[in-house]
Amino acid sequence: MITLPGSYSNIDTYAEDLSRFIDSPLFRQITGDIHVNDALIYNAWEALPAEWTAWWSSIPDHRLVQQDLVDSIEELSTISPTKNETNNNNENRRALNPSDRPESLTTWLRTMQSLSLPRSQRPGPTIDLPPVLTGRMKTKKIAEVSTAAAYIHHVCETKNITHIIDMGSGQGYLCVSLAYLFPHLRILAIDGSETQLAASRAAAASLGVPEQRIQHLRRFIEGGGGRSSSSSSSASAASSLTEEMAAWAAGEKCMLVGLHACGNLSEHMLRFFVEAPFITCLGTVGCCYNHIVPRSAACPDGFPISEKMRGQGVQLSATALMTGCQAPNNWERADLSGEKESSSDYSKRRLYRAVLEKILFDKGIEVGGTADKRPVWGVRKGDMDSLASFTRRAVSCLGIDGVRITDEELAAYEDRYRGHSGRIAILWTLSVMCCKIVESVIALDRYLFLTENGGEEVEVLPIFDYRISPRNLMLIACKNNKSNR
Repeated sequence: MITLPGSYSNIDTYAEDLSRFIDSPLFRQITGDIHVNDALIYNAWEALPAEWTAWWSSIPDHRLVQQDLVDSIEELSTISPTKNETNNNNENRRALNPSDRPESLTTWLRTMQSLSLPRSQRPGPTIDLPPVLTGRMKTKKIAEVSTAAAYIHHVCETKNITHIIDMGSGQGYLCVSLAYLFPHLRILAIDGSETQLAASRAAAASLGVPEQRIQHLRRFIEGGGGRSSSSSSSASAASSLTEEMAAWAAGEKCMLVGLHACGNLSEHMLRFFVEAPFITCLGTVGCCYNHIVPRSAACPDGFPISEKMRGQGVQLSATALMTGCQAPNNWERADLSGEKESSSDYSKRRLYRAVLEKILFDKGIEVGGTADKRPVWGVRKGDMDSLASFTRRAVSCLGIDGVRITDEELAAYEDRYRGHSGRIAILWTLSVMCCKIVESVIALDRYLFLTENGGEEVEVLPIFDYRISPRNLMLIACKNNKSNR
């Protein structure tokens, strides 16, 4: 069963409350109705509850507000701070006493915290990976593979499985480790990138892992077993891949795994698990939620995928899906000791981008794409010296005739919005701090899909240390032969 937040014991009640919260006007505004880049165009600050903005405006350093907001969604058991960090945390929280907050803000923050699925890492086995495996991994990847490999091996031992399909296998950190550590296992690594697969093959060869223990297959992964795919071409591709996997399995039971399966890949994996009878266990960790495709007439199999969430009319905007990729609780805490520091370049860059959008809007200058899909240009040394420097570089990258915006106009805009960097920074923080709610919605939808389609022992497992790997929720499920389709 899924581990619900502490105040819930019934999944239906939880699903209804979660759906109601994300459908509220305030949540919709913060996560997409008014993008932070458009904040000055549509008066996003003024659209927030007046008592919130009045209190925030009374605080001399906006970074205190940002830290207070981020701390408010913290799951305390995920943090084991050092002594210095503890002192710094306490000092920050004394600077903004929660009892001073408007009651409505505290209620909203507590509601958000109470609706977020638990992220504290569940105790479980790990493997001390040998140097021959860790040599090509960063610290984060070592922690993930050492935990995921131990868990997958445990499931295979328990369920008498010897064949593993790693979908979206990338450079083979997980699949090569499994093949090297457990010679009795047979691995099929599937990825759409030949470059990634070449790196995986090379790693396996360097370790002396023969091809009979790990095979690589280049395929673009779409749909599921075939019946649920949204087009005839994707259905055909999915059916073909199912046949290839079945031929490789040769009648053996398989576990389907994915370590940070990007975007819709996790949903495709869930469908393969449901529809392919030889796949009897599943373990996948999602990521890159901004690549999830919402359900539409053009994509009837898009998010949400569960009947329950579809019936409740659940929707997440593109901006909301992007926030699901964030982890503000893992941000480096601002150094608030001593006198107030000037705004960081990051806050200033956020402000300048919002002012640029306001200028383009006011002058009726059209640029291709929506505000959150404008061309991206890197910030160079000197760009942040002034709004004029930032704008001149931006309009050049956007292909706008610079004479349409005068220096006098830029000076006037900079003067008008000089004190707004704190507002923009707070608006940005409000948006990204919704990350745990967004990921909870996605995880719950996938959990419900599995339970609706014959999955057994379905669970959402916080498998990694959130401080190291914030995308730490693994969807797991099993099925027996009589429930296979």
